[in-house]
Amino acid sequence: MHAPIDLTALIVLCMILAALGIFATTMIPRLAILTKLQHEPSRMREPGERMKRLIRFGLGQRRMVNPEEFKPGLAHVLIFGAFMVLSLRTITLFGMAFAGWDFHLPFLGANTVTGQGYLFVKDLVALLALLGVGYFFYLRLLVKPDRMTRSGEAVFILGMIAGLMITEILFDAGHLLAFEKGESHWYNPAGFLGLALYKAVGASPESAWSVGQVAWWAHITQVLVFLNFLPLGKHFHVITGLPDVFFQRLEPQYRPAKMDLENSETFGIQKADELSWKMALDVYSCTECGRCQTHCPTYVTNKPLSVKALNTTIRHHLMDEAETLSAGPAMREQLPDLVGMVVNPETVWACTTCGWCETACPVFIENIPRIVEMRRHEVLVKSEFPPEATRVFKGMENQGNPWGLGATSRADWAEGHNVPTVEENPEFEYLWFVGCAGSFDERQKKVSQALAKVLNAAGVNYAILGNAETCNGDSARRMGNEYLFQMLAEQNIETFKAHNVKKVFSQCAHCFNVIKNEYPQLGGEYQVLHHSQLIEQLLEDKRIQPTESFDQLVTYHDACYLGRHNQEYKAPRKALKSVPGLKVVEMARSERQSFCCGAGGGRMWMEEHLGTRINQNRAQEAIGTGAKVIAANCPFCITMLKDGVNELGVEGVEVKDIAEIVASSLKLPVVTGAPLAARDETA
Repeated sequence: MHAPIDLTALIVLCMILAALGIFATTMIPRLAILTKLQHEPSRMREPGERMKRLIRFGLGQRRMVNPEEFKPGLAHVLIFGAFMVLSLRTITLFGMAFAGWDFHLPFLGANTVTGQGYLFVKDLVALLALLGVGYFFYLRLLVKPDRMTRSGEAVFILGMIAGLMITEILFDAGHLLAFEKGESHWYNPAGFLGLALYKAVGASPESAWSVGQVAWWAHITQVLVFLNFLPLGKHFHVITGLPDVFFQRLEPQYRPAKMDLENSETFGIQKADELSWKMALDVYSCTECGRCQTHCPTYVTNKPLSVKALNTTIRHHLMDEAETLSAGPAMREQLPDLVGMVVNPETVWACTTCGWCETACPVFIENIPRIVEMRRHEVLVKSEFPPEATRVFKGMENQGNPWGLGATSRADWAEGHNVPTVEENPEFEYLWFVGCAGSFDERQKKVSQALAKVLNAAGVNYAILGNAETCNGDSARRMGNEYLFQMLAEQNIETFKAHNVKKVFSQCAHCFNVIKNEYPQLGGEYQVLHHSQLIEQLLEDKRIQPTESFDQLVTYHDACYLGRHNQEYKAPRKALKSVPGLKVVEMARSERQSFCCGAGGGRMWMEEHLGTRINQNRAQEAIGTGAKVIAANCPFCITMLKDGVNELGVEGVEVKDIAEIVASSLKLPVVTGAPLAARDETA
């Protein structure tokens, strides 16, 4: 039996052409914006690797089912899977308008094995999608989690998705009742449910088919309406999300782009036309799911930064300025400055660059680059930045450390601790990059001295630069002062070159990260370890053996720049667990979900004037575990956590570096006398 397709085909054809015309009218200006923004050639490299990631994270939805959001992630996977599978069914339903109700795509007819298999999977995913929609209705209307924006649009879209599934089921069941005498098949589980519904209300084959036809019209109409509604709000990500995953950054951590300071005509991002096309694609793709907020230190402590809101603000700005942006450079002066006129300056300076938002985002939106680039323009062009930064920049530039303390006292901490300089031990294997905190901060000097005890006990062949070392430049770079960063980094790289440095380690997560991942941009390629990784190696090689009991309950704080930015979670825990009597208790927010101490992104040197203090939030969580020792392995983290414990007025809780804990458990005395190189050769 065939429908009279002449009029039906004409109507459907007109609907399709009208819908595609409207869709093109909406999409062309938005895509045109991307062509006018800054190029990023690196996004086109390694297409094979990009395709693998698209399959895993885009089509496979891997990030959707991370532990912290497993249930809503699974619900999303069910809905996404239904859309992927039902896309063929949707094409079939449109084809019926032109070829009759029995039309099917090649190999997908009900009389073929492949067709029956597809029909079964199609019905199954449609039913599962309804479960997913039901769960999201429950979340949005009853639970109302903070991370989810109150949105009528979201409820409308959920209704549309449910409508697509229900109309497809009603059509299928009506077709079965009218043309197949109500016989159900194993490959039509959803159709069976539809048949049961029709029979329950006593519908005749004729009336069931009438309902089925109405459902068919409703389905194809919803598809076309859905298509044109998507670009109008946050569900634009349905169109741009997969491309955004494909063009993601391939490096495992955020690394600021190197600026050509001598030849650049612009510094950082001032106006929207200085955004890259990937930055625009990012804000197009924001689903407003709010996962970026769950462990964001600024959002949790009521700072004026929600990267979700920032994405929305920039997206709306791009849409509002579409005509001006499309006109090109000639109209640039009409664009407002982003910082101050579109984005609150306090928003830009609140970020700790902890990386949680980028770790949590299902479509790999890169938030930190935009923020740092806006800071660069504020610092390098407008000279507008938090007042505390003036002292820090001056100290780094004049004395090579953020405190501005005398550079000639950098190695004073090492006196009496048998720590050789590169002049005293020119044949060293490892350069120990002590860092500013480890050299100048009174608390961190104790960490350096404890680490020296561990290294000497193990007979490690190492040396320090002494007064020739200067600041690594991490804070300067993340505060937007790229000029100062490059000056400091190049000075260190030249010093490294003069002493033929091949291997480097540091007890600072920021020194470790910047030397390992960012110095290569300036020609500095080294094998770089964090001191917790080196200690782990020494333990595995049995060059040290903790024997003294450390009978304490310890909780470990993951530093953002060691953990999320460099994926190192195991080494510090192995080092702690090697100490007799020590018991480790994890905080609720640990490893990948660890909560920032509040010091990254240059925030170490800036006051917190708004909201509650980030370090107190983290310290309170650590204290809540019942641990009497909070272990960390980054000078920033130790400082912030120690201050947090003191500010909360809690007594009896210490903050210690991992090196201090391991050193306290070593029985071996510090070896003195023979050069380290000789001791290393006989170890």
